Amino acid sequence: MNGPADDRLVVCIDLRHELDDVMDPDSLDERFREAMRDAHVRSADVSRVLVIDTVGSLLQHHAAYERLCSNALVSTLLCLAVGQLPGPDGRVLDLPSQLRPPMAATLWVGDVRGIGWRPGQGRSLSLTDADIAADDITGLEPLIDLLKVAEVFDETVSTLGELPSAVASPALRLLVHEVPDEDLIRTELQAVNECVSLPDDLRTGSAPGGVLDVLAGYAAPDDLALEDCLPEDSLLRQAHWRCVERLAEADDRLTRMTGWRGLLAPPAHLAALGESVREAGHALADYRDVIEQTFEWADGRAGLDADGRDHLTHMGIRLPHVQGTRPEEIGAELRERVTTRLRRRRPLPEIVSWLRDFAERSVPAGSAAQLDRLRRVCPDTLLDTLVDPPPPSLGVRIVRAGAWSAVAALAAAAGPLGIWGALLVLALLAAGAVRTAGSPAAVPRVTAGALAGIWLTGSAAGLALRSAGVPAWADVPLLVLALLATALAAGALWAAALGRWRTDSGLAEAAEAGERLGEVLDRGVLRHWLLADARAGASDQARALAHLVQAVCTTLTEFAGQLGRRARPAWEDGPPRTGGTSPAGGRGGRTQAVEYVGQAGLALQTTLAGDMADLVAEVLAPYWEVVLRDPSSAAGLPVAARTDELMRVFQQHLAQVGTTPTPPFASASAGRPDPATLVGVDLRRIVDVLRRDGRDDALQLCSPDQLRVLDRAPGSSQGFGFVPHAMQGAFWKALADVSGSGKVPGDRPRPAGAVPGDGWTVDRSPDPAALPDIVWTASGRFAGLLRLVPLSTGAVRTVWPEEADTSGTSRQAPAAPPAAHAPGETG
Repeated sequence: MNGPADDRLVVCIDLRHELDDVMDPDSLDERFREAMRDAHVRSADVSRVLVIDTVGSLLQHHAAYERLCSNALVSTLLCLAVGQLPGPDGRVLDLPSQLRPPMAATLWVGDVRGIGWRPGQGRSLSLTDADIAADDITGLEPLIDLLKVAEVFDETVSTLGELPSAVASPALRLLVHEVPDEDLIRTELQAVNECVSLPDDLRTGSAPGGVLDVLAGYAAPDDLALEDCLPEDSLLRQAHWRCVERLAEADDRLTRMTGWRGLLAPPAHLAALGESVREAGHALADYRDVIEQTFEWADGRAGLDADGRDHLTHMGIRLPHVQGTRPEEIGAELRERVTTRLRRRRPLPEIVSWLRDFAERSVPAGSAAQLDRLRRVCPDTLLDTLVDPPPPSLGVRIVRAGAWSAVAALAAAAGPLGIWGALLVLALLAAGAVRTAGSPAAVPRVTAGALAGIWLTGSAAGLALRSAGVPAWADVPLLVLALLATALAAGALWAAALGRWRTDSGLAEAAEAGERLGEVLDRGVLRHWLLADARAGASDQARALAHLVQAVCTTLTEFAGQLGRRARPAWEDGPPRTGGTSPAGGRGGRTQAVEYVGQAGLALQTTLAGDMADLVAEVLAPYWEVVLRDPSSAAGLPVAARTDELMRVFQQHLAQVGTTPTPPFASASAGRPDPATLVGVDLRRIVDVLRRDGRDDALQLCSPDQLRVLDRAPGSSQGFGFVPHAMQGAFWKALADVSGSGKVPGDRPRPAGAVPGDGWTVDRSPDPAALPDIVWTASGRFAGLLRLVPLSTGAVRTVWPEEADTSGTSRQAPAAPPAAHAPGETG
């Protein structure tokens, strides 16, 4: 319900067709409920009843009026009686006794086509032409719609109560704020297409912040460290540190064995090094296996089951609650993200795309999917090599050893021993190579050949140098240099062999593998186990919501196709609708009392687009809790049917009350444009209608002959104007502009003479001669003037039930009343 007047309904009953419903109490109550359903309200004040009847049937419906007036729900009744007065002279209106003030009042319409006349006018009547009969009630549909506005209904009954017998003939000047049907359809089509079309600037990413970004992997949980989940005393952490310790021990032993101590140590030390590497391999294998087993036991692909949680607890893994990850909290966040996008009028395909993207990002991949990564990080070949490492071997990269070998051979050959010194160096080099390789057969031939060639070259150079003459004092230094260079060459061969063995045994790769296994474990804890349930639930909820929004989008797309078939191209439109055209939707006949004003523009398109966003929010409203609690139920929800229903409500709303009032499903927004802005109404036209000159153009709903029944004195009639409350401020400004006074009555808090009412006011204008009393209506569809001309004295006769016969005529014919004349008129 929107606004203070939305709970006040005027129930319209046509006694020509609904007499049986009125006579049956149950059917009458159902008729009131039907009016509420048509207005899409669950609770309403239905005490106002507008009855449509013909003059000839008034007395025949005596019992029906008795039934209505005695109904506990009815407090006010307004009868709209249409037709010629009965009798040969046609000067007396017989009314049932129930149609008396203060409860009831009557409007008599003698001719729906009307005439141009104002009180006090004698001759020069304006005859109007219309394509309807004088008693065709369809021509009164604009007046009926106007009287169904609660504020206008109340003021009409109140004004009639001040007139004799509470009966009057209405004169109407009505401006209906509507756009042409074709323009409205095209504008509505544009609004629907804006809602269901995929935009060029598609936005699917998640905005920074919020628990949804944690679940989607955009951010890490705040205030939560890995140590909170994986404490040092857990079995996995113990396996990690055991692996790190064994690898460090093997690496330290290998580093110590690389120097002279290792070269000169007995073979048992080298065997101990191999055993240390094997223990490191076993520790690494155990670490990988325990992680692998944990991944298999607690997969988390669809959330963690009891067995998985028990296994994690056994392994010492803790899963503390992450703030905001309860199902209801995630659902509330998803709902807020969707509704925010709807409020920003983002297209439905974009919302669907974002929900599906989030569902894909948040769905748990399952820790079992990390098994392949475990084996890539720590392959079986690495573990096999560590458990059974090959012996150290000489490689072909002997640059450093070869350089020292050449120096040793050269110094020994140039020294006092000559060739014998060179041979001694060769023997020592061979012994070093065999010690490094483990056996003579293990020395690669390429390496042996290279060392032999280097020794031969150095020896030849040394012998040549000795033959050239070496001083006697250089013999000892050359011998010492030869021995030292030989030792350095052997050490270089040993260091090169152990360096290569570090790689061949996998010890260097094992340290990196241990660190990467820890990273995989940490990722499994934070990404798979800690948020497994939350991510699985969030993914299911997002998919379910995407299904709902997509169902709405599909239904609206189909509706857009229907609108497209109804919308004609602009070049096929006729001339714009002006005064005298039929009501929107082709309802009713044509009458000069009604003028349709308005045109489609950007304000209307923007407002309808906002209404479409509100419609989508209203469609989803009943299903949020259901889907977020049980995502699997999304497929069975009647989303398409509810979308069709609300679109039907929207179409009825546009047809019945126009575009200005907020639809029943939409949120009442203070930013909704006033009627003048929304449909492009020139407020000066409303001012012109209500000013004194404009009031003379009201169409009196009677025939020229029926004027003799009216009280035609200038001061006998009563009337009031009606303007949408949303236009109040703009109306006063327009009045000031037209009058040229520059003073806006609406500038003060409440205009002088304002009488507060139930959501409406009758404003006593500062200048009564300039404006009539004005009723400010909650409805934004109508503006104009209603003038009530009383009937002449004796023209109304109240008939009691016992005075009426079954034919509806009185038993005693009344005397014809004297004709009433305006001043200056003759009989």
